[in-house]
Amino acid sequence: MDNKRIQIAVILTCYNRKEKTKKCLEKLFLAQRCFNKEHEQQVHISLFITDDKCTDGTFDVVADICKDHELTIIEGDGNLYWAGGMRTAWKEALSEKERWDFYLLLNDDTEVFNNVFGELLNTHAYSLEKFNKAGIYSGITCDINDVSHITYGGDVFNTKAKGTWHRLAEAESPRLVDMINANILLVPNSVVERIGIFPDCYVHSCADTDYCMNARKNDIPALVTAKACGACEDDHLSKEEECLMLMGMSLNERRKYVNHPTHSDADYLMCIKRNMRYKYPVSWMIRKIRLFFPGLYYKISKHRGLYKKTV
Repeated sequence: MDNKRIQIAVILTCYNRKEKTKKCLEKLFLAQRCFNKEHEQQVHISLFITDDKCTDGTFDVVADICKDHELTIIEGDGNLYWAGGMRTAWKEALSEKERWDFYLLLNDDTEVFNNVFGELLNTHAYSLEKFNKAGIYSGITCDINDVSHITYGGDVFNTKAKGTWHRLAEAESPRLVDMINANILLVPNSVVERIGIFPDCYVHSCADTDYCMNARKNDIPALVTAKACGACEDDHLSKEEECLMLMGMSLNERRKYVNHPTHSDADYLMCIKRNMRYKYPVSWMIRKIRLFFPGLYYKISKHRGLYKKTV
C-alpha cells in the first residue's frame, strides 16, 4: 500500500434502481472527499459496475455521476441477480489486481456515511494489531429512518446446530462474527489472493455468508466495524412473515416462489451443504416441509424460537 494513496476497487451490480443507485454513488463520493480532506493518506477509488440489462436509465445517471471517476461498466444478460452481478464486476476488477489494496463491495441501495472509509480502515488496522493478519470487514448499517435500528452488518451464532443467531449492534471496537452481510464489505487484496472471490455456485443470495464462513475456515478474521457507517433499509420479509405468506399460497405458487432466484431454496441449501454439511439432510427435509406443509413448518419454527428478533 502506497504511503500516500490507498487504491480501492469498488464493486457494484445494478438492476433498475436508478434513484437508489444515484444516491448510493453520491454518498460514496462525498465520503471519499471527507476522508481525503482529513487524512494525509488519500483514498483513490475505481468503480466496476455490472449493468444487468437496466431499462430505467440507471446507467445514463451512473455515467454522469461518475464522469470524474474511473468507471468500468460490465454488461450482464439480465439474469445475473445479486451474486452473479457482483461476481461479474469483481472478476473484471481482478484483471487489474496488482493495482488494488482493497475491494469494496457495496449494495446500490446502501447510503454510506462520511465515516465509512475511516471505520473500515480502522477495522483493518484493528485486525492487523489484534490477529496479526488481514481479515474481511463488514460495515454496520442502520435503517434510513431510524439510526437506532441496525439492519445489516454481522451476526454471531447463539447455537450453530439450532441455527439461531443475533445481529451485533454498535460497540467501542470491531468484533469477530460468524456471518457477514456484504452491503458494505471491505476485502483486502491479500485475502482475495488466498481464498478468491464469491464462488460460482450462487445465483442471488448467500454468497456473502459463504464467503465469511470460508474466510473463518481459512483462519481469516471476519469483523464488523465498531460504528454504523451506512444506512440501508431491510426490505426483506421476516422469516415469520414469509412463512405466513407461504401458508396463503397454493402449492404451485409456493413452488414458483422457492425456485425464484431472489428467494431460492437452492442458494440456501448450497450454503448449508458447503459450510455445515452435517445439517444438510435435516435442512433439506425442513425446506420440503416448508414447501408442502407450511403450517407444520410454521409450528416447528416457532417451537425452535426462530421467530424471535435477532437484534
